[in-house]
Amino acid sequence: MPTRPPKASPQGRTPSRGLSPRAVSDLLFHARASNAGPWPKAEPLRVALPRVLREAEARDEEGLAAWLLTAWSDTVRAHVEAGTHEVSLSGGVDSAALCAMTARHAPGQVRAWTMDVHFADEVERGNARRMAKVTGAELVDVLIPDAVLPDLFEHAVLANQTVILNARAVASYAFYLEARRQGAGPVLLSGAGADEVLQGTPGAIPSAKARVDEDRTLAMRALGFEAMALVDNLRASFPAGSRDHEGAPGAARGAVDNSGRPRDGARVGDQESKPSTTPESDRSDQAVGLRAASPPVDNLRTVSEGGNRDHASRAPPVGNLGTVIASLAAPWDLPSDAALPSEELRYAKWVLTELILPPELRGARAHGLTVRTPYLDEGFARVALALPESVLLRDGFGKWLFRHAVRSLVPDEVRLARKTPRYGHTALSSPVRARWLELYRDWLSPARLESLQVIDVQAVLGLLTRYFHMPADDAQAGPMDRLLMRLVSLAMLQAHTKALP
Repeated sequence: MPTRPPKASPQGRTPSRGLSPRAVSDLLFHARASNAGPWPKAEPLRVALPRVLREAEARDEEGLAAWLLTAWSDTVRAHVEAGTHEVSLSGGVDSAALCAMTARHAPGQVRAWTMDVHFADEVERGNARRMAKVTGAELVDVLIPDAVLPDLFEHAVLANQTVILNARAVASYAFYLEARRQGAGPVLLSGAGADEVLQGTPGAIPSAKARVDEDRTLAMRALGFEAMALVDNLRASFPAGSRDHEGAPGAARGAVDNSGRPRDGARVGDQESKPSTTPESDRSDQAVGLRAASPPVDNLRTVSEGGNRDHASRAPPVGNLGTVIASLAAPWDLPSDAALPSEELRYAKWVLTELILPPELRGARAHGLTVRTPYLDEGFARVALALPESVLLRDGFGKWLFRHAVRSLVPDEVRLARKTPRYGHTALSSPVRARWLELYRDWLSPARLESLQVIDVQAVLGLLTRYFHMPADDAQAGPMDRLLMRLVSLAMLQAHTKALP
């Protein structure tokens, strides 16, 4: 590893323009509880999860299913009554149940938007078409040509106000851009957040930690002299066993959307109480499954099967450096201002704010659309997060009780479909590979890398050369692509950042 320090500005001062060097290094190394928003002008992305713990044991499963369905019906009905009849429909069980419940409350009025991009799962796309037919929704299929993704990368970074780590976020930006052109909105409902409140991804937390370890290993090479001190500081600041993390007091509660204000009618109140999971009769309605022996899920969250390498490895890095990195805290367990009571909640908040919601909320808002996420509405999330784990993880499925609860709304082939790896896409596997590599080469020039102040320029150029010669199925293609996309994003933000206050 190079031992020379990064170049400093005169008198060692941070320039009046640009990203904070510390923010750059923290983001690349996952060295703070939330890496989202290194851009000084970025607006906070607040997610207020109810502070509840899951019941230890299940009682009446059918009663719990009825209670969950009632909560889901009430949640979606509130959005429909507010005038929202449009949904983003990927074809997975989450968006399928959202489309079906919206159609139940607004029959004949629903319009569903789906995305046609080359790395979208064809089974789910077929399920989206089936759900539109079953529910009577008008289906609008938005075509996203591969060639537009590299060209829209910079626009997507600026809209997301943070780094981008795979092509899915760019595709989301392109999707909302084209949907708006075709008359979508002004408000759409999204299925984002279902996995996080209903344990839809078995093994998500250890898988995400493995991917973080991969990112940190490569970041050590990219950061040069700063990296070892960063590791020491990170380890020293995290007392073993400490759980005083996550959650911001006073954060907005209720519906999560990108409008910058609470949804009308969203409840505001104390989130400390722990609800019972006894059904109340007076209320009214990546990767999920394990396929073979491995957990195939969305590459935003966890690991891949066999040849798809845009995911975390099944084991932490090896050797002395690997041992050090594997011993570091996960970003969701780093010290924060307030505590959330379980690792599940801390992880959920991290993955939502860091990876899932920026493309959904900020990407859509850039085109004048508001995206709302009913699964994260407090009323539904409070019920979902109190359910016993035993009714959510079963027979290789996540979200088991929810799948059971929506059986009257969603056909079996859709609600019981095993989720396959989605968006396993790198520059090397893209049909427009040459254009992606050109983008990387242009933005990772020595001058742009030096402007970030903490980057070992020669080390990154060496990684870039190595990446250019990799086969698309190389085990390191995914981690390398994530690093390069982060660096390109940072270079773009640096180029557009105004003077720091």
